[in-house]
Amino acid sequence: MTSKVASLPSNIQAALDYERSNWANGSVKEDPFYTLPGTLIKLQEDANASNYTLPPNTAISRFIYQSKDLNDNLVPVSAYILWPFLPRRQSDGYQVVAWAHGTSGISAECAPSHFRNLWQHYLAPYQLLLQGYVIIATDYAGLGVGKNESEEPIVHQYFAHSAAANDVIYSVQAARQAFPQLSKDFVVIGHSQGGGVAWAVAQKHAISKIPGYLGAVAVSPITNILGAPDPIGTIIGAAMGPGIASAFPEFKLEDIFLPEGLAALQQLLALEGCSPVGNIMLLGPLMTGNLLKPDWRSNPWVIKYNSITRNGGQKIGGPLLVVHGEIDPLIDFNLTAEAVNATVSLYSSSQLEFLRLPNTTHVSALTGSQRVWMDWIAGRFAGLEVKPYSESSDSTVVHARPASTYGSELNWYIELATESYETP
Repeated sequence: MTSKVASLPSNIQAALDYERSNWANGSVKEDPFYTLPGTLIKLQEDANASNYTLPPNTAISRFIYQSKDLNDNLVPVSAYILWPFLPRRQSDGYQVVAWAHGTSGISAECAPSHFRNLWQHYLAPYQLLLQGYVIIATDYAGLGVGKNESEEPIVHQYFAHSAAANDVIYSVQAARQAFPQLSKDFVVIGHSQGGGVAWAVAQKHAISKIPGYLGAVAVSPITNILGAPDPIGTIIGAAMGPGIASAFPEFKLEDIFLPEGLAALQQLLALEGCSPVGNIMLLGPLMTGNLLKPDWRSNPWVIKYNSITRNGGQKIGGPLLVVHGEIDPLIDFNLTAEAVNATVSLYSSSQLEFLRLPNTTHVSALTGSQRVWMDWIAGRFAGLEVKPYSESSDSTVVHARPASTYGSELNWYIELATESYETP
């Protein structure tokens, strides 16, 4: 059964109803797929594609596999695979792209595999699918599978990029165990939270070579949590609270939360609301200055969490394409530029390319640069060389029409058609 709270404000109730109306198979508590069987992998080879808003001629699989959290504890994680009708092949099997999704929420109900549109749909995963790639997409630990075999809650360690990078890497390995027809080679691409995850995969590859890894694309990536400007920085801090507490038992939510803000977070967790609900519930105390303590960024556990999860200024392995919009209102473009500069200054041989998108915001960076990252991914499978960073590796897009003529934000969403006249 889903959690209920009496007499919610109408805007929160509307957002919650919208989220729940888009569940593909009811609550994760009622969907037997998300219940652990006590084995390394749980496989649903052929999920019911009609439950999802997928492009026609698409098949979907779901599976659960073992990953590691920030403290290297084993943790079960759910994921999905999208199968194109005509997959791209190479000598050892179908070409694979691992998708790292942007922020969907911090509760078990927020797993992309749990939503009919798989959260970011045509923004990237469907587009890659339609180009013939098999898409392997982790939900991240704590999203989907909500409890371990001991019935202990699994907390989503929000913005713990190195932990989520484990989720990406192990999802590919587990999928290949389940489906040997998949190639060992793969490319990672992620957006926002997932952009930070993709960058973290590149950093992990520099420490220990990842079998089959060909490179990563980080679009609108989070690099330095503490540098995120307000008001979004404080929202991020609040959402990270449970993850910090799970990683460091010495940390208490009361250390950074004000009473009204903590009550809002606890209600959000009780409702198991996702991003639409969370943004509304945390916005109230944020706007009145009652969400987090003014000095929350100075908390030693917050600083430690940031220091072990941040991107930039560390060695990367393999090619990395970084893409960011210059007027991103959610993740400061300058933080990404600083992370790029810190990386190539310390490691001049880095195979890093940086694409700047003028007059481009957070989500539109993903769609506006699609041709570039799609060609870049194809180049990795083709074995094209990526040279070490140079001045030519840092480029700015020149768009075809005046900036004011481009629509910069999403003004649509995907819904399940229930009548024949609702489809073309």
